[in-house]
Amino acid sequence: MDDNEDQAAKDLLHEFSQQQGQTHVMPYEITTGRYVRNDKTHYWPDELVWKVAGMKDGIIEYAKSHEFDYLFLIDSDLVVHPDTLEHLISAEKDIVSTIFWTKWQPNSPEMPQVWVSDHYTLYEMREGGKLEDEVIRKRTSEFLHKLRVPGLYEVGGLGACTLISKHALNAGVGFKKIPNLSLWGEDRHFCVRSAALGLTLYVDTHYPAYHIYRETDLDGVQAYKQRYPHHSRAIREGRSVTVSLCMIAKNEEDALQRGLPNIKDLMDEIIIVDTGSTDRTKEVAAEFGAEIYDFPWIDDFAAARNHAFSKATMDYIMWLDADDIILEEDQKLLRQTIRALNPTIDSVTMPYNIGVNPNGKVTFSLRRNRIVKRERNYQWYGAVHEYLNVYGNVIHSDAAVTHHKEKEYTDRNLQIYRRHQAAGKEFSIRDLYYFGNELRDNLFFEEAVEYYEKYLATGLGWVEDQIAACLKLSACYIRMYEREKAFQSLFRTMNYDKPRAEACCRIGNIFYDQQPKQLEQAIFWYELATSLPKPDSALAFVEQNAWTWLPHLNLCLCYDKLGQYEKANDHNNQALAYEPEHPSMLLNKKYYEEKFAALKKEEQDLTARIPVHE
Repeated sequence: MDDNEDQAAKDLLHEFSQQQGQTHVMPYEITTGRYVRNDKTHYWPDELVWKVAGMKDGIIEYAKSHEFDYLFLIDSDLVVHPDTLEHLISAEKDIVSTIFWTKWQPNSPEMPQVWVSDHYTLYEMREGGKLEDEVIRKRTSEFLHKLRVPGLYEVGGLGACTLISKHALNAGVGFKKIPNLSLWGEDRHFCVRSAALGLTLYVDTHYPAYHIYRETDLDGVQAYKQRYPHHSRAIREGRSVTVSLCMIAKNEEDALQRGLPNIKDLMDEIIIVDTGSTDRTKEVAAEFGAEIYDFPWIDDFAAARNHAFSKATMDYIMWLDADDIILEEDQKLLRQTIRALNPTIDSVTMPYNIGVNPNGKVTFSLRRNRIVKRERNYQWYGAVHEYLNVYGNVIHSDAAVTHHKEKEYTDRNLQIYRRHQAAGKEFSIRDLYYFGNELRDNLFFEEAVEYYEKYLATGLGWVEDQIAACLKLSACYIRMYEREKAFQSLFRTMNYDKPRAEACCRIGNIFYDQQPKQLEQAIFWYELATSLPKPDSALAFVEQNAWTWLPHLNLCLCYDKLGQYEKANDHNNQALAYEPEHPSMLLNKKYYEEKFAALKKEEQDLTARIPVHE
């Protein structure tokens, strides 16, 4: 229906009809009020609404007269996925719309073009009567969340992108005004008339359309189109969303060859930002189909990561370092995690296994926000040891990322901080902590103590960082032979949370290392470590050894020193249950087997020497 006032638009329609077969451009001669739209909203006076209703009813009559199997009514400001029409037909419903989401006001949340009842009610009135505000909010949220999950759902109102069957057309559906109905908008009158005719309305959410509601929305059309093949693949694989992988890299050809094969088939797009490679990093990345972008290194990891995120076009972004790998079992878990993703989820945390022993057991891990919703535009912060500022609906996955560093350790991060320090840049609270870490890792213990103390003195920062700072402060004091301060630092951890196994084991170590050894005190703290529940925080740092085998092994040593060999052996066995191949524990096992065999033989020999009296 050609209702254009702009001649260029009329010419475009004419050219299209000439190029495409079976295209009919129908002029609409009725003139009425001007259609006003701007960057805020669209304005629909009543005369325009019923003018559009007349257009749509004219199209319905055309479809009926030509005995079409279906009529697909679509507004001119929508862009749809190429598979949309075939998918709607496959639903075999009389009336079904493809969903799209729009910010009806510039700063409002995205809302759907479908609703439950009346003018635009987004919740069910199951019990009738007035509902409490909290119930309304809960039901509205449930309805909106459901529409973010791919599926076919019954609704009370729809429009703008609707497939109508021949059966519905012949039943009498239409858009003209129902005289005794005060609802505004021709779509509402269509929906009420359809329900009165016994026709059920549905919305399909597998292939959301893109709504160009404002001129600024034109910027998103190309990105929407780029997701076509990836979205189709996701649907075929039973996924509802697409995922980009983002990395920053410099001279990582070996790491990429090791890590990308394990994840490339799980991702819909790979973005690699190169910060100045002189090896084959770019060539290797290209072999795996990556999009490669250059970013001049400016001593700022957050800036590089934000640049990588800005290039992603899929629904979600997963980030990795070049020397991270996804092990075989975790690949399966990650595939399940991605398949379970839906647009109601803002972020997924995953374990990050930083320390792994030669037997493949994890010794140190923490959780990171690993997969995030792209449209949330989450930002990275921090030149070194950057973090992603995430909020909203966060879920937790068991799929782990394993750090597999083979390059030699360098003082790169320390030097970045040194340069910031020399330039007089003010350190953030978080930087105080991480500068302390770099100083400690590079054996500058006295300076590290200074920065840990500065950090803790602020009384601010993430509680897990505060606990970790106390643990590392204690380690510095141990290296500086200041036992009392090491003790004090470990007890400071309990200012922030319940006792942690890491601190308890370290306190036990200090007692055990005394001359003479204070075994009873050491046993108390090791026993406490074995009984503690793991931290409630999903993102807490966890030294796995302290929460599993290490306190049991230490208890074995303590009880052995006390001559309580049964208890010592019992704790060694408990430790072995966690680490069956641990060489020290296996030696202990052999030691106690031989000791108990010798004790038994000694007992038997003693028994044999005792005279038997009749």
